[in-house]
Amino acid sequence: MATKKILAKNGNRRAEIPAGLVAIFVSFFVVAAIVTHLDIIPDYTNIHEDLSYLGENLNRLTLNTFCWLINSILIILLGAGILISFLPHSRSSSYLAAFLISSTGIVYLFYSINGFNLIYLVNEYLKTPDIESEALTTIALEFLITKSSLQLVAYTLAGISAVILGQFVARTGYLPRFIGWMAILGGLVYATYGWVSLDSIIFSIGRLLFILSLILFGSYLLLRGTIVKKKES
Repeated sequence: MATKKILAKNGNRRAEIPAGLVAIFVSFFVVAAIVTHLDIIPDYTNIHEDLSYLGENLNRLTLNTFCWLINSILIILLGAGILISFLPHSRSSSYLAAFLISSTGIVYLFYSINGFNLIYLVNEYLKTPDIESEALTTIALEFLITKSSLQLVAYTLAGISAVILGQFVARTGYLPRFIGWMAILGGLVYATYGWVSLDSIIFSIGRLLFILSLILFGSYLLLRGTIVKKKES
């Protein structure tokens, strides 16, 4: 019986290697998406200027959309990795965190699809005379509003996920507890202050804590799994 428990524990520790790698990749693509982000507040009075701005930065918009498409798939996989790694230690926290993380990935998947639709409309807008482009601008405005709404929903889900994982780490010491507290603080800012102001210093600090906690989280998971693998060898 004891041997079976050890094997089960080590099996989950080995699963921490891909989970850690995915978490690190997610943090990399989050940074890439932040760097390539085009900040636009949807407003019908400025829609022509916004579409022209997007047209001038179409390559950047395309790169940002691909970053989120890749990241959405990675986030969904991260949810599965969290579930496999943490399930033996806390069923409720594991299922809830995995569900919220994967849901975040699904929201970002719709976000990226919306981005590709917006890219198509911007291309059409650039080719269409101003007199005939009113229908396109109306549709583009709807896409921009939907894109902003999806982003806020994703921020909320990601923040709540970070709080749940953070409290698990801080409470159990499964990983260094300071990672848990960083995740909790960054998650709270993500889940709440994103709805107030995305340009504020508070949100920027919270986002930094969120990304750092994600990098450290993935690094420690990768390290734990690697150590077990070396011991078994």
